[in-house]
Amino acid sequence: MTDTDTTTTLSRPLRRLLIAVASLAALAMLWTLVIGVWLPGFVKNKAEAAASDALGVPVTIERIAIAPWQVALTVEGLRIGPADAPIATLGRLQGDVALRQSLWLRAPVIERLTIAAPALNVVRLEAQRFNFSPIVDRLRERAAAQPPQPASEAPRFALHNLQLVDGALSYRDGRDAARVIEHRVEALRLALPMLSNLPADVATEVQPLVEARIDGSDFTLGGQARPFAPERPAELKLAWREIQLADWLSLLQAVLPPSLTPTRLAGSVSTDLDLAFEARPAPQPPELRVRGQLAIDGFVLALPGLGVDAAWQQLRIEAIDTQPLAAQHAVGRIAFDGLKLELVRQPAGEKSAAAPARVAASSGASSGASAAASSAEATNPAAPAPALAWRLDEFACRGCAIHLRDDTQQPPVRLALDELALTLRQLAQPAQAPWAFDLATRVLAASGPVQAGAAKDAPVAGRLSLKGELSGLLPPAAAEAAATSTATPLTVQAQVGVDALDLRALQAYLDPYVNLKLVGARVSTQGQLKLTAPASPLVDPGAMKALDARYAGTFSLDGLQTQDSVTGADFVRWRRFGMDGLDARWQGAGASGRGQLDADFGRIALDGLQARVILHPDAHLNLADVAKRERGAAPQSITTPQPAGAAASAAPRPEPVGPSVGPVINLRWQGVALRDGGVYFTDNFIKPNYSARLTQLKGELSALSSAAPEPARLSLTGALDDGAPLRIAGRVHPLGARLYTDIEASARGIALTRMSTYAERYAGYAIEKGSMSVNVRYQIEQGKLQAENQLFLDQLTFGDKVDSPDATSLPVRLAVALLKDRNGVIDIRMPVAGTLDDPQFSIGGVIWKVVVNLIEKAVTAPFAMLFGGDSNEASSLAFAPGSAELDDAGRERLDTLAQRLIDKPSLKLEATGRADPAIDGAAVQAAHAEAMKAQAPASAASAASAAPAPGSAASAPVPALEPAALDRALRALADARGDRVLAYLASKLPAERVLLNRSQLTADRPSGDTGPTSRVQFELR
Repeated sequence: MTDTDTTTTLSRPLRRLLIAVASLAALAMLWTLVIGVWLPGFVKNKAEAAASDALGVPVTIERIAIAPWQVALTVEGLRIGPADAPIATLGRLQGDVALRQSLWLRAPVIERLTIAAPALNVVRLEAQRFNFSPIVDRLRERAAAQPPQPASEAPRFALHNLQLVDGALSYRDGRDAARVIEHRVEALRLALPMLSNLPADVATEVQPLVEARIDGSDFTLGGQARPFAPERPAELKLAWREIQLADWLSLLQAVLPPSLTPTRLAGSVSTDLDLAFEARPAPQPPELRVRGQLAIDGFVLALPGLGVDAAWQQLRIEAIDTQPLAAQHAVGRIAFDGLKLELVRQPAGEKSAAAPARVAASSGASSGASAAASSAEATNPAAPAPALAWRLDEFACRGCAIHLRDDTQQPPVRLALDELALTLRQLAQPAQAPWAFDLATRVLAASGPVQAGAAKDAPVAGRLSLKGELSGLLPPAAAEAAATSTATPLTVQAQVGVDALDLRALQAYLDPYVNLKLVGARVSTQGQLKLTAPASPLVDPGAMKALDARYAGTFSLDGLQTQDSVTGADFVRWRRFGMDGLDARWQGAGASGRGQLDADFGRIALDGLQARVILHPDAHLNLADVAKRERGAAPQSITTPQPAGAAASAAPRPEPVGPSVGPVINLRWQGVALRDGGVYFTDNFIKPNYSARLTQLKGELSALSSAAPEPARLSLTGALDDGAPLRIAGRVHPLGARLYTDIEASARGIALTRMSTYAERYAGYAIEKGSMSVNVRYQIEQGKLQAENQLFLDQLTFGDKVDSPDATSLPVRLAVALLKDRNGVIDIRMPVAGTLDDPQFSIGGVIWKVVVNLIEKAVTAPFAMLFGGDSNEASSLAFAPGSAELDDAGRERLDTLAQRLIDKPSLKLEATGRADPAIDGAAVQAAHAEAMKAQAPASAASAASAAPAPGSAASAPVPALEPAALDRALRALADARGDRVLAYLASKLPAERVLLNRSQLTADRPSGDTGPTSRVQFELR
């Protein structure tokens, strides 16, 4: 073979290679020119046009670059929307396609995707319109115009190394120029190493990472997930630091109704949460679990529409473990530090409108969706919701304060709970153990503004503590309720402590009901409280009727001071009222329908009682005016005189419609002690008014029980007007089924001049001087009363007569003079007996009747009173007809009368000589006839000097005395009788105490007197 042939043979393959290389180079050049140079411009124009048409807004792209040999796409300067107000922008998007893997797996495999400086600008134009709303409308129109596409399998893909950097999101609502709402998300970064639904990658865990700065607070979300696995498990960690709540105030103000709109919102929120998600086969719901903790610091919230102001320094929610889709929630601890909560109860007219326009609009907009949802639920009923279960291991509030203000009262009532420490433990539903609570706080209640360092009558803070356990408050879950047929009983056991809690703020709530003002009162108690009910009132409101409540401990109400709400005068006050050893139990109505109260008041002590009791002109006590007759009625004074008949305006009490069965009441105490008491009594029924003071009251009452028959021993001492001693002693049983009393009472040296007003009104005389002592004994047993009333009046002296329409017309002075002894003392014993069951029986009425009978007896039978008997025969001295001589019986009777008058030095005796014209006239005529027969005709003896025995016969008729002469003889006889009695008594009594009246010729006798008519008639003055 020649060299020429060899060269020709070698050049063909080389030539072919060169041709191939040249062809490839040309193709490469063409690929580069078409893909790298021409195609980006072509795609850019087509993409802008297609996107603008699809979105309905201008879409521009600054540059598209395609790396033909790397299969990489770069898009720069994307803008959606007008140039001056773009809706969205994109700095750069770069994607690298793994071509070989894509061809091998027959699915797009993106090796790298980087999105740089994306920005979304959202502007709210109207309530339901935004700057992107035209885009949404256009997409809805296009979707509606396209025929429905059959469901198909999701395309397979693989995305590696997704990076979004320097992203931004802004929101602006400028509808209200005065309140522009703006929010920004900056420095948004998204990292996703891989996201693939290829079969080989389904089990590969994805580790996404999202970072951003939201309104200045750092946000981080990272974790791992398998989004295309059947269970789609994911575990993410959310960390959001120092979220500034103030940045969200304007948004909340725009979307919330006025009643819920805050005017202030501040604080920062930080979270550390772990989120776990896993899908489950139908029909089981997916599992979503959130764990971690939440912190809110420097929080401030003001909700004027609800009357709520809240603030705190720190809030920590720790050990959160919640499964919201399974309704399972658990929190380890919620702790407040420095909580300040202010609540205002507003008058009804000041509350916010109930239906704001925007709420109505949103309600109307959502009504269709709600109806559709309801229809869908009716068509496809959802699975029953899981039973709610929650647990809170501990709730703590330290250094907290709760202030409540009730503006429905004027002035407003304020309640401040300061230095509050509250701990709740083992809270759970369903309950696994009783809830434990521990509360300690300082309590200050006041009406009106409270100023520091105010006057001495400013409200004083007290202390309150509660510590115990509670169970059965919440209704059981559905599953738990179905498992048991009986309700869970409600049980509360607590140790209660109250120290000097000021009660004056209750005045605003008492005003509509009472006519008194609570000027001072402090309550204190230490004890154990136990409450039991068949069920919680949240389950069965009627269960509280069977409430069993018991409280045991001590109780005191100190510094009580009440005043007349009109005049400000003192009404009732005391230093201390205490019960030591109190044990009270209330058992609610059971099947019998009757409750039962068993109360042991222990040892009761009442110190410094001062009360003002007034009898008004219409004879009713001021105690009846404490309660207003109608709620909200105008105040009425309880310490000043009321017009007569004022009490009659009280509304009549309705008559009971049937028998009323009240609770069974068993009361007892271990002893009652009264010290330094006083009662101030004013009688305005009397004109002029009468006042008296019971002071230095001190006494004791021994143990007593309503269930035991043994009465209590009573011992009480005191003084009337700080002078006259008072003593009461005996045995009483006021708690028994029937009242039992056996007491003796005495008072010594009561000045009668203090009671002159009563004497002026009823007796018609003022009292100039005198004193009174009283001894009484009252026995009441089985409704029967036996009483002895002994009254000593010493030196009772009446003054001038007083005109009184109520004064008796009976001779009061005479009665007093008859009752007085020689020492000026009146000793009256008035026994009283009766049946208390008799509605007509009245002790006061019986005593008054005895007094009236004494006065009437002074008129009808004064000598019976003088001689201490029932006979009034000592009111006259009988003489023999026609005679004026005193016989032995007459002298004896006059001696007795004189002695009685000596014992009654204030009495005077009036004597009236009498002659009976018939009886004494016959005796005088007979004496005249006898004298005429016995004497010679020349004798000048007087016919009246001798009195021959009646019936002596005359041998010859003797002329009778002429009527005029007979009348003179009878009057001389009556005068002689009076003179004889006066002369006899003058030797035994001072002459001025016996008065001789003009003689009378009469046969009349006092009513009921059957004695001789020939007499000397006596009267007492």
